[in-house]
Amino acid sequence: MMIATTTAEANGSFSTNLEEGSRVAQYAAQVDNSVLQGNVSIIQQQGYNNQANVTQSRSSRYQFANFSHINQRGNNNQANITQSNGNNVGVIWQVGNDNAANISQQGNNSSFRADIHQLGISGDISISQSGSGQRSISVEQQNYSGNARPVAIDTY
Repeated sequence: MMIATTTAEANGSFSTNLEEGSRVAQYAAQVDNSVLQGNVSIIQQQGYNNQANVTQSRSSRYQFANFSHINQRGNNNQANITQSNGNNVGVIWQVGNDNAANISQQGNNSSFRADIHQLGISGDISISQSGSGQRSISVEQQNYSGNARPVAIDTY
C-alpha cells in the first residue's frame, strides 16, 4: 500500500525542466523558485507502506512559489514537508526501510532550502526553518544497524 497526499494553495504551472542529479544538494540547487508560477510538489514512491505528506501555502501571488520533492525507495518510510509563505525548497530522499523525515519551513520572503538524504534503516531526522534571511541545510544519515540517534535541527 502506498499513500501520497499533496495539498497546494495557489494556482499556476510548472514552467521549467528539472534534471535529477546524483546528489540531493545538486538536485535542490537546480530549482529556481522565481520561475515557478505556483507551488510544486513531486512525490515518487517505490515499495510498500510508504507515507508522504506535503502541505504548501503562500499568502500572496507576488511571493515566490514553494517546491518540494519526496523520493522513497523501500518500505515503511514516512516523510512530511510543510511549507508556508513562499520561496521554500524541501527535498527528502529515503532509501531503505522504516525511516522518518520531517521538514517544516516558514519563510518570510527569504530563501530556505532543506535537504534530507537517508540511507539504511530506522533513521529519524527533523528540520525546522523560520525567520528571515537565506538559509540552507543538508543532512545525510547513513544507518545500517538501526541504532542511530534521532537528529533534530531548528534554525530561526
